[in-house]
Amino acid sequence: MSTSITGVVLAAGAAERMGEPKLLLPFGDRTVLNSTLAAVEASRVDRVIAVTGANAEAVEASILAVRANVVRNPDYRRGNMSSLLTATSTDEEADAFILVAGDQPTTRTEVIDALVEVWVERRPWAAVTEYDDRSANPFLISRVALESITEMAGEKVLGRLLLEADDDRVVRVRVPGAAPRDVNTPEDYEALLGE
Repeated sequence: MSTSITGVVLAAGAAERMGEPKLLLPFGDRTVLNSTLAAVEASRVDRVIAVTGANAEAVEASILAVRANVVRNPDYRRGNMSSLLTATSTDEEADAFILVAGDQPTTRTEVIDALVEVWVERRPWAAVTEYDDRSANPFLISRVALESITEMAGEKVLGRLLLEADDDRVVRVRVPGAAPRDVNTPEDYEALLGE
């Protein structure tokens, strides 16, 4: 039985609240995006896809990842579901996808691997990560789930579907520690650097 799983890094947003391309901001010895990609590349996923959109040329030129296949979402303004569909349309082999926000550079490889393990052992319809402080991504979406939600559009579709809906098909994967910080505003970025 196939258990192929692909990591999808969502890096297409316009970063309007930040006022500049947040994925290109420095974080340690890398950028925000490259720190996120490094965690995904080090994980047990079979393949990695980075989806770009806004500021695509600059973002793509900055990517240092060696395992990542970069695809561009021409409809990135339609939200994260359009980016997910852009990625999944280029990967017919995967049975499931682990979605990672490109603007969360403190995403941990072991958290991604916990989702891979859940997929290998249980093959759930979908899964979300439950941290000490909240539920958040990475998310796991099976191909079966993806086929049933492709018509959804708009902002934060995946969060609404997986975090807010009371659906017993969504498995909660408990991991220790705090959820990765979103970098949406200059204040978020300063807080991230101060941690």
